Amino acid sequence: MPEPAPEWREPAEVAAAWQLRRRRLRQVPWTSAGVGVVAWGGWALPLPGAVDVALSGWLVVGLTMVLVRQVAVPRSRMRAAARERDFRFDQFRHRVGEWRSRMAARERVLAARAVAKEWLPLRPSVTAARVEVFGGTGDGWASLVTTVGSSLLRAGDSVLVVDLSERRVADDLAGFAGAVGLPVSAVALSRDDGTLLRGLDSDEVAEVVAGAVATRRSGADAADLRVVDASILAAIARSLEGPITFARLAAGLRVVRGHYGAESPLTPLEARRLTAQIDAVGSTDRVVNALHALTNLVELLAAEGPLGEPVAWSGPGLTVLATEGPHPRRKDFLDRVLFERVLHAVRVRPQQAGGNVVFVAGADRIGPAAVEELARQARRCGVRLVLMLEHLRDDVTRLLGGDDSATILMRLGNHEEAKVAAEFIGREHTFKISQITRQVGQSFTEGHSDATGTQSSASHNEGTHRSRPAPARWFDRKAGSESSSAGTATSRSDTWQHTVNYSLADSESTGTTESRVYEFTVEPTQLQDLPPTAFILVEHNGVGRRRIVLADCNPGITLLSRVVGGTRWRDEARSA
Repeated sequence: MPEPAPEWREPAEVAAAWQLRRRRLRQVPWTSAGVGVVAWGGWALPLPGAVDVALSGWLVVGLTMVLVRQVAVPRSRMRAAARERDFRFDQFRHRVGEWRSRMAARERVLAARAVAKEWLPLRPSVTAARVEVFGGTGDGWASLVTTVGSSLLRAGDSVLVVDLSERRVADDLAGFAGAVGLPVSAVALSRDDGTLLRGLDSDEVAEVVAGAVATRRSGADAADLRVVDASILAAIARSLEGPITFARLAAGLRVVRGHYGAESPLTPLEARRLTAQIDAVGSTDRVVNALHALTNLVELLAAEGPLGEPVAWSGPGLTVLATEGPHPRRKDFLDRVLFERVLHAVRVRPQQAGGNVVFVAGADRIGPAAVEELARQARRCGVRLVLMLEHLRDDVTRLLGGDDSATILMRLGNHEEAKVAAEFIGREHTFKISQITRQVGQSFTEGHSDATGTQSSASHNEGTHRSRPAPARWFDRKAGSESSSAGTATSRSDTWQHTVNYSLADSESTGTTESRVYEFTVEPTQLQDLPPTAFILVEHNGVGRRRIVLADCNPGITLLSRVVGGTRWRDEARSA
């Protein structure tokens, strides 16, 4: 309900002062007459002159008192009441101004709300086992993880975020989850204190570490080298007792290479077992090179100190595993080991219905082969996978539009990557204006004409006039008269004429030509200019059609006034 407008009420003091003034003014004639009657009666009596003087004084004083009491005092009260009224009216006008300002602000809010966009929740048309996110900034990734992760946690799903990007994309989600009482486990790894290899037997340790090393290689012999690495690591791991850590594994590799030190964390029994494995491992060039590479890599993650807490790879609530560190090679190998450890946890997970979601931020640095293996194992066991890749180039492009997957394209700054994304979104036939013609013309004419003429005329008149009286006889020549006249008239006229005419005509014609073209549905420049939290969702519905939706993952949108929640939703999707 709008706030009612302030109402003005006259102060009671003003009304009282007006009433007093009117009453006193009505009393002025009577009181003045009374004073005058008393004075006149005194003068009419035969009293001494001094009494007349006193009566005169009485008349002056009495009339003065009448004027003061009946006129001056009410007028003074009226002025005081008027000043009080003016003061209160100024306050009233100030309140009215504030009220109008509030009403204007309210009207602006209502007008803005009336024209504001209506935000609707975006839901996939089909349930995708995998979602690939290409491009984006750190803020965009954090917004996406927060918005999607909050929805998943609210639905009761377990969420694992593997952050290899060093962008801390899950910090906001962890804060939200902790604020509502959900279990949150966050582990930041700079080296390994036994956390990654905890719970693995010797063969599993060998597979995880060999798989991490294999993601660094490319070439025809990469598979053979992985077999060599796995066999060496398995032989060393079987010779170790107790928990296997990277520090103990590095010490075992040094023993096999013939570098056993007194400060080694291995026991003498373990050292003898490893010495016995030297001949079994072999001494070929490939084995020697593999031992050298494995030792250097494993030593990067070796850490002294007590064992860390085990990581719940699948549990309720939110689990965040992030890698960090200033050492480039150590950070790179730690990313690969963590990825392989997650892959192993998914691989040994039994097949079951959905309820677990894994986010991998920065997955493009691992390699497409390992990412595809993780996607395959996740699909097998019912784990939904969200892969967040910073770039769209090289072999990563083959992940676009995989089977049973949806693709999210965020801001892609590089023009080549934006062009690849635009090609993936596709092209369509549209009618575009291909030609615009405009013709402008102006014609001007000017004419002059001159005409002259001459006209001449002449006339000659002759006449004779005779007159004779009637009674005159014919022979009487002296009677009557005769006259004759002759005349000539000549006239001449000259005419001339000069005529000038002008004419000006303007003409203009406009024409457009439309042609059917086959071009990008979304231009590469549009992908380069996307806001940080905006994205384009591309998904296939399984019947040969696809849906393209422009959306935004900013968590602050939920605080806007025109947000539709619940089951009412729609999107401005366009099928192609």
